[in-house]
Amino acid sequence: MKRNLPAWAWLALGVVVTALSGMRWNVAALAWVSPVPWLLYLRATSGWRSRLAFALAVQAGLFLQILKITTDPIPWFFAPMFSVPMALGAAALYLLFEAWRRRAGDGWGLVLFPALAVVSEWASSRGSELGSWGASAYTQLDDLALMQTASVFGLAGVGWMVAQAGAVIALALAEPGDRRWRIGAVLTGALVAAAQLFGAVRLARDIEGPLVTVAGVVSDVGLDGGGLPEQATLDAATDALFERSALAMAHGAELVVWNEGAVAVAQDAEPAFLERGLALSRAHGADLVLAYVVPLDGMTRFENKYVWLTPQGVAQTYLKHHPVPGEGSVKGTEPVTVLERPYGRVGGAICYDYDFPAMGRAHAAQGAGLVVVPSSDWKGIDPYHTRMASIRGIEGGYAVLRPVRQATTGAFDAYGRARGSMSWFEDDGRVMLARVPATPVPTLYNRVGDVVPALSGVLLLLGVAPVVRRRRLT
Repeated sequence: MKRNLPAWAWLALGVVVTALSGMRWNVAALAWVSPVPWLLYLRATSGWRSRLAFALAVQAGLFLQILKITTDPIPWFFAPMFSVPMALGAAALYLLFEAWRRRAGDGWGLVLFPALAVVSEWASSRGSELGSWGASAYTQLDDLALMQTASVFGLAGVGWMVAQAGAVIALALAEPGDRRWRIGAVLTGALVAAAQLFGAVRLARDIEGPLVTVAGVVSDVGLDGGGLPEQATLDAATDALFERSALAMAHGAELVVWNEGAVAVAQDAEPAFLERGLALSRAHGADLVLAYVVPLDGMTRFENKYVWLTPQGVAQTYLKHHPVPGEGSVKGTEPVTVLERPYGRVGGAICYDYDFPAMGRAHAAQGAGLVVVPSSDWKGIDPYHTRMASIRGIEGGYAVLRPVRQATTGAFDAYGRARGSMSWFEDDGRVMLARVPATPVPTLYNRVGDVVPALSGVLLLLGVAPVVRRRRLT
């Protein structure tokens, strides 16, 4: 193996590239090479001390990456809360891969690394409280053409390409005379080019069907920090929300959606609150999605919900299914359903729910043409989190409306194209109107699901064979 840098330099470079390649202020191009320093360091070293140093370096890189998003009101120790479990998983993946590569060889290594990366990200999105946070595909959010791959293969399609590129570059630097990296480079380049071409062609198409006028209405009141605001403040915020909703309906909105936890409503005041919303819905003949919290024990335990109102009455009550770790929300358990409305089939979720791709697939399976996602963020993840939610629409083939407090409110069509945007930090009246198509767009991903993780699992099983044979020979 030829090395151009000492082992410690690869380790230091890995920290820097990892910190810069994800989350806020990310450099998307660095994501394609971010595995390289880690892979080359592990090739060049052995022994438990080097592995411990590696694990600590991965932790440092991810800590710095997540630290970038800890703006007010999020404290700095939020970073280790998320970076520690993410780093443990990432370090375990790299160490497993390197041990496997040394036994199976570099030929297998070129496919085992992306397979491990894809399977680990899929397992996190399905079985951990982190959801899809940290998925390598999100580093490419600004490349809308490439992200169209999600309509075919989900996040894993983009993630495979990013991880494959890293594996090829690492082998090229470690063993420049090995012909296999050249073959891998050609195949990876062809795959990325095909994905870009597919995306460009897809984005050139229009979505057929009628447009629906939607509105995101955002509150001035924050419900984080030291307890609830005073009742007078809550009453004023409620009045403002209803006034903004009436204004949106007067301008033609057929569906008005509030941001997550737009206001707090006491249990005994909830019936009157809902009746007020129903009266507004009936007066204008428009749907109104009231997103609010009902304190059960101050703000340590509460219902984080929305109630979908139509001129005919209450159509749906929904509790947040995936509370953020540490959030006091009562976890919703009701099945994910869609509603049949005059303007299309519609569904909903709340903020963090849409960091779990399975939620989006559940809406797509029922033929949703539009999904609303009342949300509440902070500046450190703005507009990153809203863009993440739009990928559920690309995967499932439907429009997404995401009203957000303290970040960017957005409306997107089924290709992830922005149809409306509003910053919470600008003096814009807190009302965003947009026209979006509510006709479902069929996607292959909606039909076949997570094929790439499944095939990656098969590759991992096949990769066991050369290791077993080698052990028998020795």
